[in-house]
Amino acid sequence: MSKVYSSSPVPRQYVFIMADGAFVVQWDESRVQDLLTGRYRPYSRERFGHHITDYELNQLKAAGRVEHFNRSYVWLYALPEGKRYDVELKTMQRMRDRERSYYLNTTLPVAYLGGVRTLLARLGLDHDLSAEERGDLVAILGKNGETFRHLSEVESVQRKLVSKAPEAFGSTVVAFVETSRHEGQPSSEEHGIEPDDLATIIASQTDTSVTTGKCVVLVGSREDELAAIYELCQEMGINVLLSGYAGQGLELLEDTHPDLLIMDLQLPDMHGWEMLGKVKEITSLRDLPIIVISDQAGTNQQSFALSVAKVDVYLTRPVSMARLRQNIWMALKQHTR
Repeated sequence: MSKVYSSSPVPRQYVFIMADGAFVVQWDESRVQDLLTGRYRPYSRERFGHHITDYELNQLKAAGRVEHFNRSYVWLYALPEGKRYDVELKTMQRMRDRERSYYLNTTLPVAYLGGVRTLLARLGLDHDLSAEERGDLVAILGKNGETFRHLSEVESVQRKLVSKAPEAFGSTVVAFVETSRHEGQPSSEEHGIEPDDLATIIASQTDTSVTTGKCVVLVGSREDELAAIYELCQEMGINVLLSGYAGQGLELLEDTHPDLLIMDLQLPDMHGWEMLGKVKEITSLRDLPIIVISDQAGTNQQSFALSVAKVDVYLTRPVSMARLRQNIWMALKQHTR
């Protein structure tokens, strides 16, 4: 007798990964629902990323979104059964009522605010840029403290600052705020590197010119996760140096000249924060881009990762391979010399 599951079975082909890395279920030709947030999104074929893998489905099981799956069906928890379309309309309206803009988080404490303003003036950039306080850190914004409207614009400013004053701006990261068109209140800060246009998203999933020949040190203790990331890097033409321990990972970083570090925070021989502290002590690794993967955590841990540990990307499980690929591609692209 076959087991009866309490959740709802959905044909497996309707559960997939969007081009931006989101886990979704498709309800019809023009809409999908995010499995992690429950939010509805418009959908068109060009936004398809890839079919979901067993590894990714197991991540969703660990996250409490999937009860069971096989080759034909996925049993999903907590589907919006009764008022699905009402929820969709309200969610779509909220999406239409929000705008995203960007700024640069220098990751410097607010005590450095005066010095950063003086430096911008010395570089002749104070007419176009301004330094302001954002969450006890120093942020770089546009003229008169305005945020940047496009990701490409803020990335150009980031490259200029790093080239002119790497000692001050070498750890600068791109962040964003989402603002209501009606209320003007910011809602969240970015913890990954997210393109703002579909062409860049697609490029991050298909282009290998940015990644081929690069070297990545991968440190973690979850065998299934390491295998999935290793395979992803191989597809991107990246050479992978693999370690299951922080100590060995540090040796690999010192003995080689990698282009990127991808690491888990939960390691058997030391905590990830301790390893990151040791990485920052190595002068040659000061500009090394770092992607951290961790279990679900609060805002404080994410803020610590960005402001103190100064990682480039902080991802919480479950992480789709499309999402990770996008961040690897963007991190390597931003750090190309």
